[in-house]
Amino acid sequence: MNDENKDGSTALEEISFTANSIIFEEGDAGDAAYIIRSGKVVIQKGARGSEPLQLAELGKGTVLGELALFDGRPRLASAVALTNVTLIRMSREAFLDRVSTMDPAMKDIVLTMVARVRNMADEFMRRKAEVNWSDWKRPE
Repeated sequence: MNDENKDGSTALEEISFTANSIIFEEGDAGDAAYIIRSGKVVIQKGARGSEPLQLAELGKGTVLGELALFDGRPRLASAVALTNVTLIRMSREAFLDRVSTMDPAMKDIVLTMVARVRNMADEFMRRKAEVNWSDWKRPE
């Protein structure tokens, strides 16, 4: 696999984070996707708030940060190192170079799936904001 971008910069890079470090934040521009080489990462909404919502816990071999690269929208959630973690970082340019070589029909299917995931996440967060959890009672 070619590990350089067209401009000669590094397309794939190994980077490390210590436990509790923020890898990227909700709302950031998507400048890279990551593959977990070792360690664990949590994906959270409202990571800097008093009650972050954990969406997923990811481990070795898992890809994260890819949605923002496909659709150019800001990151849906934050990624935080749960343990010390080593990642392979793929730059946005390298990612888009690889996507450009996809069969056009497959590319359209993937972009449709990304849009659906975004819409579901947006709707979930909209509905979550409407619920007054302090009034919730456990069914008897």
